[in-house]
Amino acid sequence: MEYFVMMPDQRIKNPLKINADSIDFQTSEAFAAYTDFQPDTAFVDFMTLKKQFSHLFCVSDSFKELLEIYDDHLSPVPFFVTDRNQKGQKIYWIIHVESIDCLEVKPFMRYDNLVLKSEKLKNKYIFRVTFEKQEYLIVSLILAENILRKSPTGIKFLPVALQ
Repeated sequence: MEYFVMMPDQRIKNPLKINADSIDFQTSEAFAAYTDFQPDTAFVDFMTLKKQFSHLFCVSDSFKELLEIYDDHLSPVPFFVTDRNQKGQKIYWIIHVESIDCLEVKPFMRYDNLVLKSEKLKNKYIFRVTFEKQEYLIVSLILAENILRKSPTGIKFLPVALQ
């Protein structure tokens, strides 16, 4: 099976921005996150939020439904992105995905040169990998193809090597 790093697409102009400092990264209950919607704000389907050494993977409401098909233990937590001027509200979900220790550790590792040990994956469709101070969301080829069929906004995939 082939795998890819799922990342926010940096080519999107004016993506939805959420201040990570306003979010409790340990919460398991719904909450509101306030921001300013602009006329040209792009409501992306996937984003990452980082605070110190913690990472959150956030997905849109419709995108969460697709991911739940591929992972029974997704543990999503809803949050309501609300415009400060009451122009609107969008539902997003923090997804807590299983972390698998499957990386081949080597010097100068980055998202574009990850190598996974295939014997540790056991046909997983979505999981996290962690090394040093980084976390990445990894998806299988099957899941990536199904994501692309939905024409998502703000997602890109980078291939990962298998060993």
